[in-house]
Amino acid sequence: MQIVMYREGIHRTAYHRDGKCPALTGKRDTCDKWAAVPEEEAREELGLAPCLRCAS
Repeated sequence: MQIVMYREGIHRTAYHRDGKCPALTGKRDTCDKWAAVPEEEAREELGLAPCLRCAS
């Protein structure tokens, strides 16, 4: 079970396997809060898709 990160808020669409991914950390002016959950929870309960930058 892998822990992934996502931005908190209503505009989230992806989860990130890499905590240094620019798509996760690059817009601190609009969102500076992150959360971490198991990957299965991010997909099934939160409806998030893997980030195209850091998922591969």
